[in-house]
Amino acid sequence: MDKRTFHICLAGIVLVTVLGAPLDVMEVDAAQYASMSRDMLATDDWTHLHHRGRDYLDKPPLLFWISALSFKLLGVSNWSYKLPSILFAFLGILSVHRFTALYAPVAVARTASLMFGGCAAFLLMTNDVRCDTILTASVITAIWLGMAWLEQRRWWQLIGAVLAVGAGMLAKGPMGIMAPALAIGGHVIVTRRWRALADARLLLVPVLLAVLLLPMCIGLYEQHGMHGLRFYFWEQSFGRITGENRWKDDSSLFFFTHEVIWQVLPWTVFVLLGTCREGMALVRRVPLPEAASITGALLVFVALSFSRFKLPHYLYVAVPLFCVMGARAWHAEERRWPVVVHLFVPLLLWVAALVLVCWSFPEGAGPFAALLGVMGIIAVMRLRRVGLHRTTFPITFWTICAIGIALNGHIYPQLLSYQANAVAGRWAAAQGFDKDHFFGLQQSGTALDFYFGGPVPWLSNVDEARPVVAAGVVIYTDAPHRRMLEEAGLVPQRVIGLKNYTVQLLGVEVLHPQLRKTVLEDRYLLIY
Repeated sequence: MDKRTFHICLAGIVLVTVLGAPLDVMEVDAAQYASMSRDMLATDDWTHLHHRGRDYLDKPPLLFWISALSFKLLGVSNWSYKLPSILFAFLGILSVHRFTALYAPVAVARTASLMFGGCAAFLLMTNDVRCDTILTASVITAIWLGMAWLEQRRWWQLIGAVLAVGAGMLAKGPMGIMAPALAIGGHVIVTRRWRALADARLLLVPVLLAVLLLPMCIGLYEQHGMHGLRFYFWEQSFGRITGENRWKDDSSLFFFTHEVIWQVLPWTVFVLLGTCREGMALVRRVPLPEAASITGALLVFVALSFSRFKLPHYLYVAVPLFCVMGARAWHAEERRWPVVVHLFVPLLLWVAALVLVCWSFPEGAGPFAALLGVMGIIAVMRLRRVGLHRTTFPITFWTICAIGIALNGHIYPQLLSYQANAVAGRWAAAQGFDKDHFFGLQQSGTALDFYFGGPVPWLSNVDEARPVVAAGVVIYTDAPHRRMLEEAGLVPQRVIGLKNYTVQLLGVEVLHPQLRKTVLEDRYLLIY
């Protein structure tokens, strides 16, 4: 792959990401973080975190800091909330390239970076923006600069690695240091480069890291005392393994086994081949270009698997390392069957995207169906004319870009139209309602708060609603509570009906036109 083609491919990733940036933030996490960032800007309190006016102790502050700063500079919007995290994500692409290039030809580095930027996890982390986007980019940047420092011993590499670790810890806690430590430490152990640990300059690492974390630690102590510090440094992460953390679920030890398969789509075949190849080399003590990728990916995978509370996006932090191993396998593989098996993956994804566009959401689907159709024709023509091995990567990459354009340009906008909290909050803000005239009866949500412009007052029952009902008041509620209000004689003058679905928990039923109505919940704006 030449430099010009590489830059064109990067432009494709940018295009897909730009299409997703204006989309509504999703319930629950992204909308909550956007709402908290907006509140931080409004209160001008940058060291203490609050949610709906109450003390907040869960995630570290970096996402809220940079999103609030973005709101201050660019105004409050969907894309200004996502922009800082998107910039971090593209830093991750750069870091994957630079890290891979330390130990492999530039062609492999370009492939690795495009695999990361063109995988399912990257599409999701730049769309449904949470703390994991910053964490993922910070960790791979820390690994790149840490490994570069091991090889070249330049001051800026060590300082940059510490800054990246600090950003990761400020984004999502101790995983920001544990993931780079597992990767780089694994490399040191496997290659037996113990002398690297004797460098006196490493003594500056904890000092610089303490300076970076100090503002957050002061805020935690002022707001929560020693419990806040213990929660951050132990309970939030390690407590999920020991059981001290309150978050628990019944997911199995093998939860992330199937998650990694779809997160690295469409490169799954070569990621699995690369991981197996380097894992076997590690066991057999066969020399590897570097051991950070395999040790970092597998040890993080194992650590996350032992957590007693698991969510798919927790694994994002390891995806760049899996892509590095996948890229090395792509360039090393000489057999025909992996390429043939791999081509079935983008083919199936292309068919699925075409079905979603033309059948699930046919309204306004023309341009996107045409794009997918043209991409399919081009892929077949190039396969027939140029051959299998020379065209596999560009065919895969541009097929995925076309699918990404269809997702962010057509499918997600259709799905997000069913996010009733966002629709209701935006409507109330556009009508000029304030918190004395807009209420939620047994219905609230972080998207409702974000698009309304602040916390929406909560009503628990009809008795609480009765005193506030007056001319010019609007109550947002669901079907059962609307019926209760009307039975109590609180009949609205006008009703606006909405349909609600939790897009973050996407299921097959909402994609099926005939089944969709069975999973959509009725919500109402009752105008008095």
